[in-house]
Amino acid sequence: MRLQLIASALGPALAMLAVHAAPARAQTEFVSKLQVYADSDHTTVVSPLINAQADVGKDTNVSAGYVADVISSASIDIVSQASPTTIHDVRHQVSTALTHKFGSLTANAAYIYSTENDYSSHVVSMGVSKDLAEKDTTLALGYSLAMNDVGRHGDINFHESLTVNELTLAWTQMINPRTATQLSYGLGIASGYQASAYRFVPVMSGGNPMYWVPETDPDSRVRHALVFGVNRYLFQHSALQADYRYYRDTWGISSHTVRATYISDLSKRTQLRVRNRLYSQNGATFYKSEYDALQKYMALDRELSPLWSETIGAKLTRKFAGYAEAELKADLFYYSYSDFPLLPSRTGVNIGVGVGMTY
Repeated sequence: MRLQLIASALGPALAMLAVHAAPARAQTEFVSKLQVYADSDHTTVVSPLINAQADVGKDTNVSAGYVADVISSASIDIVSQASPTTIHDVRHQVSTALTHKFGSLTANAAYIYSTENDYSSHVVSMGVSKDLAEKDTTLALGYSLAMNDVGRHGDINFHESLTVNELTLAWTQMINPRTATQLSYGLGIASGYQASAYRFVPVMSGGNPMYWVPETDPDSRVRHALVFGVNRYLFQHSALQADYRYYRDTWGISSHTVRATYISDLSKRTQLRVRNRLYSQNGATFYKSEYDALQKYMALDRELSPLWSETIGAKLTRKFAGYAEAELKADLFYYSYSDFPLLPSRTGVNIGVGVGMTY
């Protein structure tokens, strides 16, 4: 079963804009990490990750990675029909990317393939960025296409598809030697099956379910996201990163996200990052906590209900011997669902450890 557990505050499209110029000296990097997610809704995910990248020329960099999500869940999405089922699944993802620098212009392309018990996805992305005004200004453009196949375990006749196009524009501006800003806009267009193949919605009468029907969401969804961020060097060896994101889509959901990260070099080899994220949204126009009659669209999805959340976390990074690096991070989060009686709130932790080497 496909479980969307953690959502990026900036949205997936912005990842395409992280176009890195190849350094003047050729180098190879290898990273290995392990992340463990657990929440109060009886879900755990263990995710080992490896990634490697290498400069294959003065201006060209290639990378490849693999991550697995080992999932165990008895969440409300699984047991909402009084079923004692606990699901176990493994999601595999492989990725590769190529970056090349043409003077002040940097271009990249990437491919990601993921598969699990009842879901597979192909994602192709490309991006380009241009440095202007002696690198004080950077303009970037990114595009991705995701093609997803949706199945249902134990039902060979169930087959749906979902296609997602995303376009992102970004403008990064150095205000002065201590301050940089970024303004970005993301457009996402999803077409196809967007409900859960496993969720069934009760039609209620007198507080009791009369019968259950499959969850139905609109086949089309258009998303808009606008982000403004500031990076500010504060004191010696410290900086502050902050951004605000406004989101709105054609399902009637609008949201606000505020993030802040404080970065401090505790020593020449040790760095500490502390972050906080606040998020709030209203519900989709067709969402109801209880349906008393059949409707065209019916959802039992907490992510479509009104909610707010807060995440606080820290990451400690330590360098060793000039080429090795280790990190330890932990995030604590809380979600409040004001109109989802099956799960009024959810708490959890996301812990990760990792090591990296540069040659």
